[in-house]
Amino acid sequence: MATAAPLIQRKYYALENIQRPEAPKLKFYLFHAPAADILEWAAVERLSPNTPKGIQRNLNKTKVRKLEEYLEAPYPNTIATSVVVVFNKDAISFIESKVEGKAVKGRGNLTVKWKGPKAQAATIVDGQHRVIGASNVVDGSLHLNVVGIVGADPTEGAFQFLVINNNSSKVSPSHVKALFTDYKEEELFDRMLASGSTNIDEKKITALDYFDRGTDSPFKGEVKWAKNNDGFIVPNALEAGLSEVLNRSSLLMVQDIELEAFTLVWVTVKGQWPHLWNSDSHLLEKACIQALTAYLCDALEQMRLFSEADIQYSDPDVLTREVKKVLKRIDPGFFEVEWTTTGLDTRAGQQLLQSDLRQMASNLRGGRAWHIDLETVSIASVSDEKTKKGARPKKK
Repeated sequence: MATAAPLIQRKYYALENIQRPEAPKLKFYLFHAPAADILEWAAVERLSPNTPKGIQRNLNKTKVRKLEEYLEAPYPNTIATSVVVVFNKDAISFIESKVEGKAVKGRGNLTVKWKGPKAQAATIVDGQHRVIGASNVVDGSLHLNVVGIVGADPTEGAFQFLVINNNSSKVSPSHVKALFTDYKEEELFDRMLASGSTNIDEKKITALDYFDRGTDSPFKGEVKWAKNNDGFIVPNALEAGLSEVLNRSSLLMVQDIELEAFTLVWVTVKGQWPHLWNSDSHLLEKACIQALTAYLCDALEQMRLFSEADIQYSDPDVLTREVKKVLKRIDPGFFEVEWTTTGLDTRAGQQLLQSDLRQMASNLRGGRAWHIDLETVSIASVSDEKTKKGARPKKK
């Protein structure tokens, strides 16, 4: 006869709230617990063919990583919003505290009981990325605020998920402007950027601020605009590149993390071709940033579409790996030689550049020289080793 698994218990001081008197069995418990604890007793049920009643979306590893960076920033950043869980029936007990022998209504000790990883006490309704991200820093000891719902059926849990996520919105531009007016502007501004914030608002913190000053931006300190005259990358080059990702976000499945995806793509490009990261190559010209971004996005889309594996570009490691595969079919010499074609910062020019990138990939795939049949470069510029500025590169 199999022995029943022993109950595991955790106790927390909590506040009990019966929000609607007409539904006395529906109760809320407000408390805080280590992130590692929450992952032990709360399950994350994601919607899938195998779990049709799962309510959470697929795990977005980019969001988890950004959360980790936020918590590991030089500032003591905190998470004020609560994780919402629905407790299973009989998974908790609540005993009110006593003062001088009298119970204190609505305050007491909440005991969470479960039998193991396959028999958890609750389901996370909102906050899976916060819990997982926080559990990966400070040994999972960081306490998160929790709202536990008791007496809710699965429909109520799904309803809470939809209400929370459909009603969420960014802070209005006027509100952001007021905050930056009333508080120490540069201090607040720098802290958001240093914390890896991508909650962009065009009225104050723009994508360009993030590109030029963000901690993980490959363009940090290199954007040429009013806030940084020493840069060499024109702002509309990055805006045009980002728009290519935005236009394909649903095809690449990177909705809500387009800025992070664009940034990671170019972090990967910089890592593969660091010698091109200067004003003496074509790589960081507007026409090239836009065309290369579009080409990479199209290639990534095709790879995802025709792969038998489930390629998730929301996973930073997967996105980096797949971008590297595409870059292997591009010779970096293309960005160093003198181009014979002008007017590439047009619709026709963009099509020409992307066509040349496809031709180059075909050349390399077939074992031919990379420059054969390219419209933007001439045999003369390649054979004479003319660089972008028409000067011969130094021999190594």
